[in-house]
Amino acid sequence: MTSASSNAKASPVRDSLGCSLDKLDDDRTIEDRNLIFHHKRSSSGPPGRVSTPGSGRGYLIGLSASGGHKRRIYKEHHSTVHDFDENSIYVRDFADDYRADLSGSFDFMLLEVSRNALERIADAADIAGVSELHAVAERPDPVLGGMLGALFATMDGQAHRSALFVDQLSAAIGIHVVQQYGNGHAGMTRGGRRLSVRAQRTIRDLIQSRLGGDLTVEDLASACNLSQATFLRAFRQTMGKTPYRWLQQQRIEKARHLLQFSQAPLSEIACLCGFSDQSHFTRAFLHATGATPGAWRRSRQS
Repeated sequence: MTSASSNAKASPVRDSLGCSLDKLDDDRTIEDRNLIFHHKRSSSGPPGRVSTPGSGRGYLIGLSASGGHKRRIYKEHHSTVHDFDENSIYVRDFADDYRADLSGSFDFMLLEVSRNALERIADAADIAGVSELHAVAERPDPVLGGMLGALFATMDGQAHRSALFVDQLSAAIGIHVVQQYGNGHAGMTRGGRRLSVRAQRTIRDLIQSRLGGDLTVEDLASACNLSQATFLRAFRQTMGKTPYRWLQQQRIEKARHLLQFSQAPLSEIACLCGFSDQSHFTRAFLHATGATPGAWRRSRQS
């Protein structure tokens, strides 16, 4: 005789956000100092019901990477139905019990932020009094969608992200979130601010001494005695590009010099210029110059 317990179906294994893991085709996580990012996708449809008990984890922001997603969210005495287009977001407080039935497509990029991290981000964004994020459902946010998409973008199946690249995007995402969804008040910002000549020299020396990109926006901003938000605006205004793009430019310029005036092998040049490997160096150099490092060297030495 078979017992009832042996006939019962095993409960699906779920992740920390309540998703059934056996339904997910893509489940990636990127952790930064203040934010935790997830990309969760299921080609066979959404992972059914999602349920998480209230906790002190902070806030969850979810962004639909494609349209056609629908969810019924259950409250204490009622439920609401929400249709998500591409780049539609929701913001929810982990302190509240959450239960929702999902249907349609499922391709979400999400970010978690703790309450302590929220205060740090608000300080970096020059916004005072941020104690919470406003609850949101179905609100379009293509700016956030673009930044999250860039964070999870891959090259040839492998992510070549320096610490500065991840931190720069994370800082920009955090600032955007507290500006758009926080309950604080932004201070007065002076438009068109530029880095001083001394600050430019400091940043140039700091980046060139650490071409591997093991820098953070906080490191660079602190070197200029600026908040992160003010630094990012001033850097772009002064240099015409983001810190990471400027770092890449410095890598390529150093590589050109070594290719032309040294006999160092390409693998060694890749290491000296901060690239993760020779393959990464070749792709970046080709993108910047239109030639592979080997072809560029031969053209200069002939």
